[in-house]
Amino acid sequence: MDRTTKRVLIVAYLFPPIGGGGVQRALKMAKYLGQFGWEPHILTVAPSHHVTLDLSLLDQLPEDVKIHRASEIKIRRPVVVQGGGRVQSASSEGVRSKLKKSAKAFLKTMKNAVMIPDDQIMWYPAAVKKGLEVIREHHIDVIFSTAGPYTNHLVGRKLKQKTGKPWIADFRDPWTQNMHRPQFKWRRRIEERMEKGVMESSDVLLTVTNSFAKNFNQKYPKLKRVEVIHNGYDAADYQDICAVENPGKFTFIYAGIFYKERNPRLLLEAIRALVDEGKINKDHILLKFAGVFDYPGYTENNDAVQRLGLEENVAIMGNLPHSQVLGEMKGANVLLLINDVTPDAGNYIPGKLFEYMAIGNPILALSLPGESTEIIEKYRLGEVVQPKNLQEIKAGVLKLYEEWKEKAKEGSDPRQGKALKHWGSDPHRGNAVIQRGSDPSSQTTDTSIYERKNQAEQLARLMDELI
Repeated sequence: MDRTTKRVLIVAYLFPPIGGGGVQRALKMAKYLGQFGWEPHILTVAPSHHVTLDLSLLDQLPEDVKIHRASEIKIRRPVVVQGGGRVQSASSEGVRSKLKKSAKAFLKTMKNAVMIPDDQIMWYPAAVKKGLEVIREHHIDVIFSTAGPYTNHLVGRKLKQKTGKPWIADFRDPWTQNMHRPQFKWRRRIEERMEKGVMESSDVLLTVTNSFAKNFNQKYPKLKRVEVIHNGYDAADYQDICAVENPGKFTFIYAGIFYKERNPRLLLEAIRALVDEGKINKDHILLKFAGVFDYPGYTENNDAVQRLGLEENVAIMGNLPHSQVLGEMKGANVLLLINDVTPDAGNYIPGKLFEYMAIGNPILALSLPGESTEIIEKYRLGEVVQPKNLQEIKAGVLKLYEEWKEKAKEGSDPRQGKALKHWGSDPHRGNAVIQRGSDPSSQTTDTSIYERKNQAEQLARLMDELI
């Protein structure tokens, strides 16, 4: 078969102009697969009602990428996540707001009981119909579904059943082994059956960490084939980043979503304690949060900022375009990695770790031991502290703060108006991606396995083998 005629259908509900971290793997695979002989066709949702849009992401796609959109049945009004500015006082919350919050909590409980395996199941009928049309019209060779949402895999499985095409089921996170799995036992039984069907029907089970692969193999010993292609970074994203400077401020940045098992409250406690102990100057501290600071219907993080008197030290920026987030990261002194605290959290490698690796500024990781901490420690990317240990968090913050003060005294910190462009990294490297290390089990210093272009090549070779 002529390499230029090979076509893959990528089933990805989360795809630009939808923004957020969940779109990056499918986006970057689509961006680069054409260079390795595969024409990408994307099966995704019509995003008209989605709350997080980043139109700039579409500009990354070459002309050979064909996008096919299937409409989703909407049964609820989307919740718009607001962001921007300093922390706002919650004192104005009245009876109406409290009733609204209670109603949202009730609707969320009901939704979790009926939307199986996830909210996106209402996309399934139209996605299957559109997918069959695309496969037949464009002579698709391989189906590649990437999840979450797990509805993507149900679509992929149905398309394989209908067409017999080779199918790769890609898991960016576990399904029933997920630390956020549903609490309803009857629902979990249903999802176990769904997952078993996906696992045993796929020609290749692909995932992003060695721990995930090991757990999948243990649970489903009859899997045909299990492969790992890590998440990573795209060097092209870092070529023309304009760093957002914060003169005179020791600046932290976190980009992502907070929720019950992942929140910044103990870090805020540590900052407050260090200020009270006179070990850091409150006027020097700035913590920036891009994304979702408080999950819709909750105010615990906002409340903590006010309780600790850190309103002037915390900037909540809401959802930002990816390029703008990278600018914030490049201009920050510390890149925050705040991970979950559930027992299996160490199995996960947050996608932002690879972006941090490329940016090159020091990381402060509040994380349980696991694959992500191994990468940080082996390649000296920053400080790792126990996420539930206040004293360790204080020590990590203080160490980085004192290093920053020392740099400022030497006149080598750009936030003091001097020449050095990247505190904690090589001032002569320009916009090049730092090459710090490879697979944590390897002794090489090459990070190429984390480069999106090379990961697309890995996927292309895998698909070549399937056909």
